[in-house]
Amino acid sequence: MIEFANVFDPAGNQQEAMVHMMTYKNFVSEEWSHVLTWDLLVGRWIWLDGLRRGIFTSHSVLLTNLIGPPGLLLHFVTCWISGKGVEGNKALDTDTVDKNAPIV
Repeated sequence: MIEFANVFDPAGNQQEAMVHMMTYKNFVSEEWSHVLTWDLLVGRWIWLDGLRRGIFTSHSVLLTNLIGPPGLLLHFVTCWISGKGVEGNKALDTDTVDKNAPIV
């Protein structure tokens, strides 16, 4: 646990601590699953949201691929600055429900 704390210690060498953590197979598998989740799923969602709503997303997708969660926050800020806001859940929006769709 102390080794993991060294990654976040601003007084220490964080890069060296991260390289040392990569010697543990369990850490590597956890880190890769985390990276792939953010890069593939969240990055794709940001890109598709930008395409659908006409919002510039290149910087947000890049930041998501580089350091993860801050890219999602940047996307929300970009939506807010562009005046498009952050959309709610479409499943809960009764205006987008097809009234003629069969009830399953």
